[in-house]
Amino acid sequence: MSNDKKMFAPLRNRESTTPEAKLCAILGESGSIAADLANNLVHGGFAVGTRSLVVQRVGEMLESLEEAGKVERTPDGRYRAVRRGR
Repeated sequence: MSNDKKMFAPLRNRESTTPEAKLCAILGESGSIAADLANNLVHGGFAVGTRSLVVQRVGEMLESLEEAGKVERTPDGRYRAVRRGR
C-alpha cells in the first residue's frame, strides 16, 4: 500500500525494516488483535495516523502475513507469530 511509507516511516535514516517485520517483532507468541497491535505501534513511535486507519492497515497486513504463513489466527481471534522449525 502506498500509505505505508507515511504511516510506518523509518525511525532513522536508511532503516530497512519493513512494516511487516515490525509487526511480527511486536506480535510475539502470546498473540494480539489488530487494534492492540496498532496501539502498540503508534505508542512505540513505529506508526503515525488516525487510529482507524492504522487498525485497518494492521488488519490487512495480518491477513497477508497469515496467507504467507508467518502469523496464525487463534480460535479467539488473536494473531500470533509462527515459529519456524530448524
